[in-house]
Amino acid sequence: MKYSFTLILLITSLFTYAQDSYHLSIEQMLASEYGLENGEWVFFNTETQNLEEAYSYGAVDIIPLTINDQAFSQVNNILNEVEGDYWFNSGWGMSNQNPIQQNDVCLLILNLRKTNNVNDLGKVTIFAHAEDNSSFEESLTLHLQNEWQQYLIPFSASQNYQANEFICGIQLAWEVQEIEVAGMNIMNFGNNYALEELPFIVHNDQYEGYEADAPWRLQAAERIENFRKSDLTVNVSDVNNMPISNADININMLEHEFGWGTAISLDRIADNINFEQELENKLLDLDGAGHKFNWITPGSSFKWPGWEEGWITSIPEKINAVNWLKDNDFKIRYHTLIWPGWINCPFDIEANANDPQYIIDRATNWVDFILSYPELQDIFDEYDVLNETTTNRDFENTFAGFGSYVTGREFYSEVMNQLEAYEPDKPQVINDYVTISSQQTKGADYDFLQNTIQETIDAGANLGGIGFQAHIRYFPTSIYEVENILTDFANEFNVPLKITEYDIIDPRIDDDLAAQYLSDFITMIFSIPEVDMFMFWGVWDETHWVGNGTLFNEDWTEKPAAQAFFDKVFDEWWTEEQDLTNNNGEASFRPFKGEYEIVINYNGETIIDTINISDDSVLDYTLNQTVSNTNLLSETNIFIYPNPTSDNIIINTDSEIESLELFDLKGVKQTILAQKQQGKIVLSTNSLSAGMYLLKMETNKGIETVKVEVLK
Repeated sequence: MKYSFTLILLITSLFTYAQDSYHLSIEQMLASEYGLENGEWVFFNTETQNLEEAYSYGAVDIIPLTINDQAFSQVNNILNEVEGDYWFNSGWGMSNQNPIQQNDVCLLILNLRKTNNVNDLGKVTIFAHAEDNSSFEESLTLHLQNEWQQYLIPFSASQNYQANEFICGIQLAWEVQEIEVAGMNIMNFGNNYALEELPFIVHNDQYEGYEADAPWRLQAAERIENFRKSDLTVNVSDVNNMPISNADININMLEHEFGWGTAISLDRIADNINFEQELENKLLDLDGAGHKFNWITPGSSFKWPGWEEGWITSIPEKINAVNWLKDNDFKIRYHTLIWPGWINCPFDIEANANDPQYIIDRATNWVDFILSYPELQDIFDEYDVLNETTTNRDFENTFAGFGSYVTGREFYSEVMNQLEAYEPDKPQVINDYVTISSQQTKGADYDFLQNTIQETIDAGANLGGIGFQAHIRYFPTSIYEVENILTDFANEFNVPLKITEYDIIDPRIDDDLAAQYLSDFITMIFSIPEVDMFMFWGVWDETHWVGNGTLFNEDWTEKPAAQAFFDKVFDEWWTEEQDLTNNNGEASFRPFKGEYEIVINYNGETIIDTINISDDSVLDYTLNQTVSNTNLLSETNIFIYPNPTSDNIIINTDSEIESLELFDLKGVKQTILAQKQQGKIVLSTNSLSAGMYLLKMETNKGIETVKVEVLK
């Protein structure tokens, strides 16, 4: 009986823990579609056991469900009931049952969807890391679709994990929301495959707003038309102040009013130590058609430790480079005066962490030094004064309670006042990444940033802008979230907004998606009237901080994103138009705001002018000639034009006109509407048929009659 009982237990155990059909189907799929075999499950190999052993935390309510229309059958419906200060304040996950060795190549598999029962958010962060947070293998924020989608996420273990030392799951506290998860497990392939041989599928081409018919597109187009363009009227007249019709008017855009630019490495230009001729060529002619950026950021060269420790290149070469930029008509952003974390300061700052006065004096002297440096006067057009104060809080914590400081953040407005004393007309910007880069539209970091900005304004600092870093990860930030973030800050602070650091920091994003997202991103930000700048954080792979410059490969061949950028900025949003003046000597345009060359040609005479168009404008030009289609009644000094006319008849005179009458050639008096406009009289011909007429005018100098012809 003993042996029989033991045998029954063994048979029952094998039946209970036998791999289920779902896990078998995953193994077959990985083998047939990707050629991946001989892997080991990290969690249990049955859906039931995995969901039974899963843990949750925070304000979540979980309902187990069974379905029969998918490869998996066991589902957890998860309702996140409370929005957290951070996305990780609530979550669901599993602990590993089998060990993972350092450098093991693993594939996370799970299925997700949003339900729309609570709202339409469906935003989660997938995580995989050590149970004690000592190492992080993956963290990926994404938006879910209504339909079930399978996610395949590879990673290589950075350390050894024994059983229950590794956790994986989803974090949900972005907002109150309801989602469903099924079939989560990890297949460990050991060292059988290289990481790049594993599939990486998270449907990142389905970022919110990607659809061709997404509602935001029409709304953005309307805002661009309303806020990025102006009405322009060009009036052309002769030496007698008579309008000239059929004058040829060309308006050619030279530069956007909006700031388009990039960060560069100063050692690569102006014959400096690592001079790259093609970089200079691209800066002066970005697209091969003569267009270029109008703003440049010198990367890390002018950061506090960057200056004192000789980053990038020598001080003389830094000066040489910024002068070259100025000589070639670029505006220059300073980045950054104060970055208040120990790791971002010279070494002696942290060494004196217990001496607040030392740090205050050292930082104040640094600001005075760089702003008064003789060879940098009138070089910079805008300053990132403070960088990443939300997460770099060492200065704040050290200064809190010291002397007159309460929070320690009072120091920030003092720095801004220092800059104001040296450069009163230069915009001062607070720059951070905790919104667009981090995909946060609310939460503790978001609120802290807004609070810090408000504190500097309340302290009387002259805030000239808010900088938004946009380091885009593998699943791009929602276009709607970009809109909501920028609109919120615009409404809250009423200062210019700037995209200061745009790039794709995960090179696994394919080039076509990078191009599509860039096109959508700049369309959205260009449509928001408070935004006045977009800066790439590097466009060339060779000098980009993660080797993924947005526009150019290492050999300077163009990526698809380059053409996407050119198509928008130098084509769709670029004005080159031609028109002829009408009978009133007018030509009308609606150009994008910026700098223009105006070229007027008429009867062998040319006028060329350079202007800035920022608001609705009327430009008047006088040609050094007289027009031939004007009737001049010399005795009474009356000018009548145009004649013939297809529009209105205009009378220009310094005589006082007492009456006007118009007769057809049969002597029948015609009804006409006369209206005074800026010292001239305009007679409408709308009610007249084509033909010849006699215009009778009685003035204080006598009666004049002239024949006029109406064309239709």
